[in-house]
Amino acid sequence: MTALFAHITIQLRRLLRDPGFWAPTILFPAMFYSFFGASMSPDGLYSQFSIASFSVYAVVGIAFYQFGAGIAQDREDPFDAWMRTLPASTLPNALAQMLVAMLFALIAVMLVLVASHLFGKTQLDTEQTWRLLGVCMLIAIPASLLGIALGYAASAKAASALANLIFLPLAFLGGLWIPPIAMPDIIKEISLWTPTRQMAEMAWAGIANTMPDTNFMLGLAAYTIGFGILILLLIKRDRQKRFG
Repeated sequence: MTALFAHITIQLRRLLRDPGFWAPTILFPAMFYSFFGASMSPDGLYSQFSIASFSVYAVVGIAFYQFGAGIAQDREDPFDAWMRTLPASTLPNALAQMLVAMLFALIAVMLVLVASHLFGKTQLDTEQTWRLLGVCMLIAIPASLLGIALGYAASAKAASALANLIFLPLAFLGGLWIPPIAMPDIIKEISLWTPTRQMAEMAWAGIANTMPDTNFMLGLAAYTIGFGILILLLIKRDRQKRFG
């Protein structure tokens, strides 16, 4: 536990020293909601679903840009290379990265909620708010795992471009910008298989106080396991490449 707290402290200090890296990431979802989501009529579930959609967008964005770009940059940092030579488990560092990402994701989601109150004039009651926050913390796990995988798969130079190349299509296909009902049929079918759509379905169900479709829950669980296995393979490849 002491090692975990030490890694969390290191992660927070490194991020807070570079606000130009993390500040836009937590501000963009609220800004995009203010531009697009807030234009909807404030009455009814659709405007509330828009809040949920941009909250999911915030969580996934943190995972991609904090993990995807951040880990890729860390891998080229001599300090990271030194830590990997120590006779200690890498689990505390991985858990610390995930917990810090969840903290920043929570801040980004709270900013979306503030924007919805100020600009969208859309209200969530207390139960809806807590359910949405709970779902966002839950989906932060597979989102973080995907971000970690990206961070180990790409170089520091390629990570940001690759993050955009993956994240933006996933956000569109997941229905985070356009409701699935408004998508062309073929895009709608593809959407069902994306992790972002499954995350969005969880968030929308939280807003509506209903159970999400079992297929979406199983699909997201499968993605979580798959991303975890992919990370193990990529870490093994990274160790062999860097340390032989």
